[in-house]
Amino acid sequence: MLSTLTKPAVVLVVGIGLLLNPVYFASDDLTGSGTEITYTVEAIENESDAERVVEFSEQTLRCGTERACALERQIASEGAVEYNGSVQTLYGSELDQWNPYTDAWKRYKLVTIGGEFYIPTTEYRDNVTVLGHENATTMEALDHIAVPSNETTSNVRKAIETGSITLTDQRIPEFERGDPIAHDGDVYYGTTSASNWGLSEGVLLGRLTLFITGGSLIVSAWSRQGR
Repeated sequence: MLSTLTKPAVVLVVGIGLLLNPVYFASDDLTGSGTEITYTVEAIENESDAERVVEFSEQTLRCGTERACALERQIASEGAVEYNGSVQTLYGSELDQWNPYTDAWKRYKLVTIGGEFYIPTTEYRDNVTVLGHENATTMEALDHIAVPSNETTSNVRKAIETGSITLTDQRIPEFERGDPIAHDGDVYYGTTSASNWGLSEGVLLGRLTLFITGGSLIVSAWSRQGR
């Protein structure tokens, strides 16, 4: 189409295009505004921090808060419970597996009842399934649910190595789930802060340049047309 236009017409089209389509200078959305999410990562250095992280991880079932946990309370107070047959579809190891890109774990890996931590256990023998709990200290519970850094997304490892990472309109599932991360012998946790922001200085400057350039091209094109 441009080949059929005169040179002033081409200049005019380009000028109008620069005025009407500056959106490609916005890195996030059409308005140039977005949500900045900063993840700050710190090593867990004491039992108090460990307890808080373990308590609020999505891998932890908080009995009395999330649900009544009749079965879990029975196991904790009376010992292992036996069922005839298999309940692997509920408690099997295949449900322990996870994908770091998903939004949530498929099942809990830890139970907390009355301030105590328990690791659920499952044993299947002779067509009988035995469900039990292993009492765990806070640090044992932390180690149990800590996700190895080599099984996480690259943004997690970058945040650990640099101390923080800021993303625009993008979230890190591991930190959103409250997963503690095991890395080089230490365990880390991330805190999240988000802020909405408008046009950045760079976007404003870019759009001003486009406006001036487009306007100049339009004036130039009209001038040539009038000659």
